[in-house]
Amino acid sequence: HQTPVELAARFRAKYREASGQDQAKMAAWLLARITDGDFTDAQVRTAFGLTTTQYNAMKTRMTTLRDQWAAVQAARGE
Repeated sequence: HQTPVELAARFRAKYREASGQDQAKMAAWLLARITDGDFTDAQVRTAFGLTTTQYNAMKTRMTTLRDQWAAVQAARGE
């Protein structure tokens, strides 16, 4: 078990080191948790130590990653 603060710190560390598909999956997971109300934007911004402007830019990048990952997952052979 872990507190939300501990989870956020672990996620932040893993996200910082992730790349490619792993980072896209993590972005999708985090955005889903925000949508579900498990985390707020303010909580994530604080956990990542970002200003509002920095967070908005990061969230835009995460949204792009999530959307691109979803497109790859949905791709089928022709």
